[in-house]
Amino acid sequence: MRPSEAVKNFLEQKKINHMHITCALSGGADSVCLLYCLLHFRKQYHLKISAMHIQHHLRGEESLRDENFCRTLCENLGVALQVIPVDVQAYQELHRLSTETAARECRYQAFAAHAEGLVATAHNASDNLETVIFRLIRGTGTKGLCGIPEQRDNYIRPLLKSSRKEIEAFLSEQHLAYITDSTNLDTAYTRNFIRHTVIPLFSKINPRSSEHAVSMMTDILTQEEDFLEQTAKAVFLQHYQNHTMQHLEALHPAMQRRCIRLFLEAGHIQPDYFMILKIQQLLSHGGKAEIIRGKLTARVSQHILFLEPLLPEIPELPLKLGENRIFPEYLVTAELVTKKNPDEFEKIHTLFANSALDYDIIKESAVLHSRKNGLHLRPAGKNHTVSVKKWLQTQPVSERKFLHYLSGTDGRLLWVQNLGVSETAAVTESTQNMLILHVHRTDTESTSDYHNSDVY
Repeated sequence: MRPSEAVKNFLEQKKINHMHITCALSGGADSVCLLYCLLHFRKQYHLKISAMHIQHHLRGEESLRDENFCRTLCENLGVALQVIPVDVQAYQELHRLSTETAARECRYQAFAAHAEGLVATAHNASDNLETVIFRLIRGTGTKGLCGIPEQRDNYIRPLLKSSRKEIEAFLSEQHLAYITDSTNLDTAYTRNFIRHTVIPLFSKINPRSSEHAVSMMTDILTQEEDFLEQTAKAVFLQHYQNHTMQHLEALHPAMQRRCIRLFLEAGHIQPDYFMILKIQQLLSHGGKAEIIRGKLTARVSQHILFLEPLLPEIPELPLKLGENRIFPEYLVTAELVTKKNPDEFEKIHTLFANSALDYDIIKESAVLHSRKNGLHLRPAGKNHTVSVKKWLQTQPVSERKFLHYLSGTDGRLLWVQNLGVSETAAVTESTQNMLILHVHRTDTESTSDYHNSDVY
């Protein structure tokens, strides 16, 4: 499509008028064409046009030539220009990135910090073809095959329907000068190799225009991806509950993957294909898989998917009066209540029955710890022994790993958070000193005993 027509159609479709547009200007053919086209429609759409040149300092004298060209061009056109220097090499070394990736990230950081209004970049149909091929070779899904989006946030690409040949023909017709980046010919860069070696082979198969053929494909896939994503979000909400996903095995595998991705993103995790595949394989048979090495495990139990942080080994901690902590997010407060007023003593015991122990029995011989294998507890007032392993199946899956246990020095359980006190440590009429255990989450605003403590 002729560049001027492409830009006009874009402004019409996106309803862009009475706005400020910052044109990303490198001095190359694409960005010069974009700037001229935007200026051509400036009055018609009531646009304020400015330009920004990012000085990468990567090519010595040639970089200075590019900057001076942009300064002269904008001065002749009466366009305000910002020149923003960035240190690509330092950024590349710090983050261990390729030169291409480091330069791109530096550019977008500069745009975010200095650009006004919409930022127009000169990506075109040829760039889009290169992007699709690049992603296809690396492996991608439908979203990756959608190519470069026409708009993302405040970034717009008005030339995305015009090929590089059409842009160069337009500049020739209009007698417009531009400069050429010498690194564009270096096939050591992946994109240049695709541009100069791979795409010519595509053109032999489809001489008419491989760029526009791929552009049609990306248009179709973008619409279908949008529909699938809307559907996935609705399905995700149907299966999401209390930071878990339930009964995903009933969904189509494609919908499973999308819901898993949304679930991970809801937990502020950037998923990749292999992470999603690991979790998907758990859905039919259950079990667990480490999805972030040394940090995070996904588990499926009773058709419920949840995430568990891999915690360091939790040490046993002798219980003391006051504050005790074995998990970073939780605090266990041990409060001593003396039987000075029998009525008040009984009221407190009734209110905290499941977390009140006979301190006269346990004194300083109790140990606070996390779950161990083979634990059993005979709750006070019950005539049977409870298997902690079986009882845990009744507890919210996201909380099981953070429950607290109190044992005597002989290893016998005295108390289990949420389950209660053992018969041997229960408060009786002869108890003179009662120990009340309160469990608080320390990463939430509320620390009320009635909200976050062991009161049942």
